[in-house]
Amino acid sequence: MTTEPVPNSEPRDSEPRDSEPRDSKPRDSKPRDSEPRDSELPPSAPSHSSWALIPAYQPDEKLLRLVTELSEANFFAHILVVNDGSAESSNWVFEKLKEFPNLTVIAHAVNRGKGQALKTGLNHYLLNSPPESVGVVSCDADGQHLPMDIINVATQGAEKDCFTLGARYFGKNVPWRSKAGNLSTRFFFALFTGHFISDTQTGLRYFPRRQIPFFIRVPHDRFDYEFAALVDAVAELRDKVREVPIKTVYIEGNASSHYRSFRDSLTVMGVFLRFISLSFASAIIDFLAFILFFHFLKDLLLSFVLARVISVAFNFHYARSWVFKAKSQFVVQLAKYLGLVAFLLATSYCLTYLLATHAGTSPIVAKAIVETALFFVSFIVQKRFILVKKRSEIS
Repeated sequence: MTTEPVPNSEPRDSEPRDSEPRDSKPRDSKPRDSEPRDSELPPSAPSHSSWALIPAYQPDEKLLRLVTELSEANFFAHILVVNDGSAESSNWVFEKLKEFPNLTVIAHAVNRGKGQALKTGLNHYLLNSPPESVGVVSCDADGQHLPMDIINVATQGAEKDCFTLGARYFGKNVPWRSKAGNLSTRFFFALFTGHFISDTQTGLRYFPRRQIPFFIRVPHDRFDYEFAALVDAVAELRDKVREVPIKTVYIEGNASSHYRSFRDSLTVMGVFLRFISLSFASAIIDFLAFILFFHFLKDLLLSFVLARVISVAFNFHYARSWVFKAKSQFVVQLAKYLGLVAFLLATSYCLTYLLATHAGTSPIVAKAIVETALFFVSFIVQKRFILVKKRSEIS
């Protein structure tokens, strides 16, 4: 499927139809914020070479209000809106948007998901922006991001020339669905990457121009794209991910968001859930095989080795093909993986032996205790150092 840009309308002396003059205040309809909306735009914000990117699916008047306020701020060199296959009932919004100067609307013929909408916008930016443009800031179309915060994230991201997140504060007034989703993904993110990010699901992000090709190659299309892009960024980009505090705004309990739901939260954690499932399956196979071999052979070391050979072959195959889908560099990955297996095997045997011989613990119970302790070690090492996709493989 291809996307076709809608030609920009020429700048006009008059304002967009049905909108108020630029020196008037925005519309009176305001979202219900979890915090007072007391941030005012600067009276004369300086122009900036960055672009604003807004993926939109079934938008309403809140998108028009956001674009109006961003246009009045006169900060961004251009505003790009991606219509992600919205229904005809939303056409009136996009038609009004075309009347704004320095704004382009491009469209997907069918809904492709927020991730693909972002990648389509980033690709359009690289093809159509002047070389001196420093980057793009993405924001949501439902009014959850205040114009002042959007400008601040773009400003600070451009100053440091690094991937920058607008980080919300999840206090008592935040909807439980959003709070639970962010807390769970934040925990798994820190566990498996070793990096703490306070808001892993924020849609307000600054992409420096030099890193945009990397983000276009991230192989996810829907809401899971944002989380996957964050994981890949901390794993492969040398720059530190920066966070800028922003106000927390939710409209009608976050009901208007088409990109955030319980199902999306599960999708966000999909790679972790697959990783855990495979590890548990491999541990069960290893444990049952160990019991079987030890029952017949009565040899602790030989039972360890035979059980581990079976579980290793099972785990390595499905980790590459199902969990991480990192199928390149087979020899290198296998060598690293076998090195990890040897380390874990030696560590597991020594600790199990010590518990069984010096603590009077049953070999089976001792093995269960040791394997549980080494469980997360194996997770982190495989994720961060062994089954890592090459950058060329992401595409």
